[in-house]
Amino acid sequence: MSGERTDAQLVEALRDRDRVTQDLIDDYYRRCIPLYLELLGLHWHTGFYRDDDNEVCPADQERMITVIADSVALDSRDRVLDVGCGVGGTTCFLARNYGCEVRGLTPVAEQRDLASQVARRFDVESKVGIDVGHADALPYPDDHFDVLLFFESPCHFPDRQRFFEEAFRVLKPGGRLAGEDWLATDGSNSAVDALLDRLCRSWFVPSLGSGADYRRQMLDAGFSACRFIDTRSEMPLRKGFSVTEEQQQALRDEIRNCMRPLLALTLEGLLHLGEALDAGVFTVGRFTARKRAAVG
Repeated sequence: MSGERTDAQLVEALRDRDRVTQDLIDDYYRRCIPLYLELLGLHWHTGFYRDDDNEVCPADQERMITVIADSVALDSRDRVLDVGCGVGGTTCFLARNYGCEVRGLTPVAEQRDLASQVARRFDVESKVGIDVGHADALPYPDDHFDVLLFFESPCHFPDRQRFFEEAFRVLKPGGRLAGEDWLATDGSNSAVDALLDRLCRSWFVPSLGSGADYRRQMLDAGFSACRFIDTRSEMPLRKGFSVTEEQQQALRDEIRNCMRPLLALTLEGLLHLGEALDAGVFTVGRFTARKRAAVG
């Protein structure tokens, strides 16, 4: 069973396989919990950065949550689904700050258990529920949610088209979709493909789509008013990544001296993200879409 792998064996399996599969992704997110809590805290996604001299901090990630929630006018009357909720930090932030009822979905039982503890810590147990399941088969009835949100989770889904179809199914007529995710920019050549492949491998990402890919998949799933914004156009995205030669050399030095396989892989991933962003082949995009209201 995948859960019996050591960290070193998981990293070796990632390097040996032709593609990143669901079992590897689930095992990775089971094993990375302590590391992500150490490096990222409770919010496992990019921030919305300000053009100032302040250091990157959790307030940037909370600002991104607010930007995404406000993009679909989230309020206390909404029933919300957060797909790929991690350990529940973002899910609980939504419940606490918007007063809405939120269900979080994770494929990892250990994340669910921690997320339930986070809900108790922030006193939002009555508004938050955490479920285990996968994005290509959402464990909810049709027409159930007012809003579906995602924060850097679809890039890890082996079948994003199926996810958007499932999102459409579980949203009520008139329901809203919003989120942000890692993306490849338009254009491809052998050098770009090699750089993006290294990035994807280090983060257990099956493949990166472009903003146009996501928008087309949303439209194919039945959504309307599909909108994509490249966040480079509205904030200093580079601030959140290691893009300078000095930053990248510091990561190389850490990798060389690191004895923890998952930490070394994560440091490699940070290096590849910075390289790809600096080369202009990677970005973070945000999205909104709507399921048409019922007629009559």
